[in-house]
Amino acid sequence: MQVVQDTADESAIEQRRVDRRRLSFQTLFGTLFINRRREIRRDEDQLNSYIDWYGPWPLVATTSIILMSCLDAFFTLILINNGAVEMNIFMDWLIQKDFQTFTTVKIIATSLAVIVLLMHLNFRVYRIFVVRYLMYALVPMYMALIIYEIMLLNLVV
Repeated sequence: MQVVQDTADESAIEQRRVDRRRLSFQTLFGTLFINRRREIRRDEDQLNSYIDWYGPWPLVATTSIILMSCLDAFFTLILINNGAVEMNIFMDWLIQKDFQTFTTVKIIATSLAVIVLLMHLNFRVYRIFVVRYLMYALVPMYMALIIYEIMLLNLVV
C-alpha cells in the first residue's frame, strides 16, 4: 500500500512540473483580446509589477511618441536636404548610408523603447522615478523637439 501511495505522489509531483502554459492559438488569442489583469492584486505589488491592461492614457502617450518620432524623422530629412547637420553620430552615419535605413532604424528603435517602457509602466527606475511619469514626460519633450524643428524649417525654407 505504501508503494502505491509513493508512486501516486511522484505522479502528482511530475504532473505539476509540466508547464501547462503551452503556446497555442488559444493562448495568443487570450493575450491579445482577453485582458485578465487590469489592476494590481495586492497592495504590496503596487510598484514593480506587470499588468495586462494599461488604460487609455498610456496608449495615448505611446501612440503620440511614435507619431512624433515619425514627424521627427521626416523633419530631419527635410532639414538635412536644406543644409542642416545631424548631431547624433550614429544617425548621421545612417543618413549618409541611406535615408530609408535612417528612417526605419529611428522609428523601430523609438517604437521598441516606448513599448519596453509601456511594459514596465508600474516599475521604478533607481527607486526614484516611476516609469509611468517618465513616459508621460516624453510627450511634451518630443513636442518641444517638433516645435524646434518647425522653427528651423521656417528659417531654412
